[in-house]
Amino acid sequence: MKMKKILLPFEGASFPQELLDFARDLNILSPVLVTAAFVPEVDYAQLWTGGGGVAMSVYVEPAEDEDVVVAEHGERLKKYCAANGIRLRIHSDRFDFALPAIRKEARFADLLVISAVHFFDVVNARQPNAYMEDILHGSECPMMLIPEKVGLPGEIILMYDGSDASVYAIKQFAYLFPKLASTRASLVHLRHRRNDPFPDRDLIEELVSQYFSDLRVVDLDIKTEAFFDTWVPAQDRPWLVCGSYGRSDMSRFFTGSFASDLIRERRLPLFVAHR
Repeated sequence: MKMKKILLPFEGASFPQELLDFARDLNILSPVLVTAAFVPEVDYAQLWTGGGGVAMSVYVEPAEDEDVVVAEHGERLKKYCAANGIRLRIHSDRFDFALPAIRKEARFADLLVISAVHFFDVVNARQPNAYMEDILHGSECPMMLIPEKVGLPGEIILMYDGSDASVYAIKQFAYLFPKLASTRASLVHLRHRRNDPFPDRDLIEELVSQYFSDLRVVDLDIKTEAFFDTWVPAQDRPWLVCGSYGRSDMSRFFTGSFASDLIRERRLPLFVAHR
């Protein structure tokens, strides 16, 4: 059985337990190697700017006892992984392994997992979308943004708009989580106008049906806001899967305030993959 390598960043003195619980659940599905990095806390207002570099000025001044707290968290992490049979690797030099190195490490990982709770606790509440876009685009492997409490999905919502990005994300999710093949999956196409076609429907159904045995196809003629406000939360423990955003109307839901609120309120895990 192949092992997946997942990257868990721990910022400053924070210890997002939801990251470990998520890794535990993944390890039950299929063995994982957790790479944990204790890195300096970052001022997200200055993160991922310019040519992709991160200046030292973006780091938050550490508390006097932060090194002690981080050492304690490292021991806590080791005990948790040992108790749950999770293979673990820790980067101990926090200031050499900062955000640019996390980006590099992600290139050699299968999955980057970020805590939505901590992210939105420290992000400027007035302008969260730009930071979210930058961190998602900066990752060189698929990423999951997870809420405070997350378990295995009862429903996998596969967002599809006909773009190569949406197809790529679906394939990456299926490759990473083959053990979820029997979980109910919804292939969702959102029609923003009543007469919008369902692009390459036969082809995408043929592909996705090879990954998921319990598949339904949903062609919805509703506004994006209504979709996230009513339809998604009504599903059973949904995980949302989408491609990188940019050209299509569906994929630009990040630029609207509602989707940001959806993630901020920690209602569902979000899987994003882009080339």
